[in-house]
Amino acid sequence: MKCEVRRAVNLLTAVNEAYLDPLAVMLYSFIRWNKTELNIYILHFEISPERQRQFRAQFRKRGNGRVNIYFLKAEKEIFSGIAEDQRYKYETNLRLLMLKMLPQETDRILWLDVDIIVKGNLRRLYEYPDKGQCAVVCDDMFPKSERSYVLKKSGMCHGDRYFNAGVMLLYLNNIRKMFREDDFTGWMHDNPEKLIYQDQSVLNNCFKHRLVWANAGIYNLQLLRVWELPDERRRLRRARIVHYNTKDKPWSSAYQGIGELLYWRYGIMILGIGKCIGHFAGRCV
Repeated sequence: MKCEVRRAVNLLTAVNEAYLDPLAVMLYSFIRWNKTELNIYILHFEISPERQRQFRAQFRKRGNGRVNIYFLKAEKEIFSGIAEDQRYKYETNLRLLMLKMLPQETDRILWLDVDIIVKGNLRRLYEYPDKGQCAVVCDDMFPKSERSYVLKKSGMCHGDRYFNAGVMLLYLNNIRKMFREDDFTGWMHDNPEKLIYQDQSVLNNCFKHRLVWANAGIYNLQLLRVWELPDERRRLRRARIVHYNTKDKPWSSAYQGIGELLYWRYGIMILGIGKCIGHFAGRCV
């Protein structure tokens, strides 16, 4: 019988030291559902060597030797002249450096935002065939009125689709054929008036018409858009990726949205019971 050889999964994200705990929870949730060799590339500006060492230690046993973590440092000056959004920090722009920072031999990589919980196997998404596309993405779950505003503000056409960049399967070989290393940051510097969601606007403009679309309800369930709908809990159950794209995050004591217990089901395992108790106790203060 011929054994199927599966490729290692490459993950990409970006973070600062303040978000290392949420990153640990996101990665732990991925590992629980996806038993595979895993290469994790973490883009950052200034995470100290000691914090990097501590972070790797969290996964030394849980990954059973299958998890490789690489911290890739970038220079903040690359984004000088770009106004920092009060909600979205400079780190969100780091994925624009994917061609500059990632190894040339990496052919595809799955970008996941830090404010995500994985609750299902993603092999089917990760193995989606290469048909020349730049990425597999999911629609941003805007109401129609907001979608029209975002498209206009981003310099896109009324009938265009607009994706949420929190989950993207990136086909780096194809992207390298179509873009130079500095094309994305160049677009950002040339179009500051169109950066409604920082680098997300850049990627939507640059990747337009070179995309495959996945089901957002399965692979990028954006809780900001569903937690007032009558079937919100059914949607939460069927999703494989839950995206806490809200102002308050589930690790904050101010958060009282749907999916809080789901988040801490994984958080308690990787961060410890003390942080879990501290989270819920903080609400009572």
